Amino acid sequence: MSTNTASEGFQRVANAKDLKEGGLLGVEVQGKKVVLAKVNNKVYAMDAVCSHEGGPLEDGTLEGYNLTCPWHYAVFDVRNAKVSDETVWATDLSSYPVKVDEQTGKILVSLQKQGQTQQTGAEETVQQGKSRQASLEELQKGYYQEEDRKAGQKQQFQLLSKEQVKGTDIMNFKLNRGGLDFKPGQFAFFKLDGVSDDPKGPIRHFSIASSPTEQDYLMISTRIRSSPYKQRLAALENGTTIQTWGPQGEFVLQEDKPAVFLSGGIGVTPFRSMVKYATDKKLPTKIMMFDSNRNEQNILYKEEFDRWAEQNKNFQAIYTITDEEKNESSKEWKGERGRINKEMVEKYLNKERLDTSMFYICGPPGMLNAMQDLLKKDLNIPKERIKVEEFTGY
Repeated sequence: MSTNTASEGFQRVANAKDLKEGGLLGVEVQGKKVVLAKVNNKVYAMDAVCSHEGGPLEDGTLEGYNLTCPWHYAVFDVRNAKVSDETVWATDLSSYPVKVDEQTGKILVSLQKQGQTQQTGAEETVQQGKSRQASLEELQKGYYQEEDRKAGQKQQFQLLSKEQVKGTDIMNFKLNRGGLDFKPGQFAFFKLDGVSDDPKGPIRHFSIASSPTEQDYLMISTRIRSSPYKQRLAALENGTTIQTWGPQGEFVLQEDKPAVFLSGGIGVTPFRSMVKYATDKKLPTKIMMFDSNRNEQNILYKEEFDRWAEQNKNFQAIYTITDEEKNESSKEWKGERGRINKEMVEKYLNKERLDTSMFYICGPPGMLNAMQDLLKKDLNIPKERIKVEEFTGY
């Protein structure tokens, strides 16, 4: 190992024994999250935060040199952190030099990006390609060129209608379905034209809220925020063409086991697809849904869920609101109150259901983490029976 490691900016982050062949390991280098990968007995280092939605890449899957994000399945090459041509919704990350001391087994990483050269004495840093300080406009231009190159993967859908959910910032959008085939619970990516000033770009992913049994339309629901993308989405006129990629995702209903849904806010969208599908298909799958919202007004699809519960003897919906203050809008509420907890779950699920059910969690990061702790620590549910869909919102 070189004796000038410190001057080269290398920092010890792990020991060789910490990283197995074909394995991943999350570390920090000068406060930056980096993921290590070991392939063919060589160690690689790259950014640990996915460029699409910030997914934790150390929790992903590694097949050969391909690292797949656990959230929305963006694929990166660990050798250079380049995103796969198939992953149009994410952008390239940075890879970093790695040294392994054969004598001590220390793994060291430098934040000097691969391909850069250090400037020493009369040497000058060689800059190839466009500047890393490129303006947002330049980056967007390159992004669109890349999108055009992959145009063969696009599908075109037209907006049929949009509807504001009364008393909320949620909007439902219906598009013509075309021939799209998907499983209940999957999601797709949607690109909007005319979005050039959004830091996250012109593409977002949304769960498909409609069921495969609803042949006339494809529906998505989302909260309208102040981002340029969301504002553009809310302003779309009927008939507007939207470019779409999908479907994607493994957060799908497993029909041979009882199901327990745990949702928070807008995270209920994939469960609408699953419940509608199970009801239309008359599946024998028993489904219990715990849906948490801050107040009754924000319970999305409540009328539909209640109607399907009447039609489907195997489906039951438990709503809970978290507003502590019983104001005028919530004082008449007769359902559950407070966050989903062990007592609430055990009130409705007996031991047999707890021991045999698949558990599906969808919601914002805080709720998702709390529900995983509830299932694993309080209810002793093994991870093999827990499915998670991260909803980060925009």
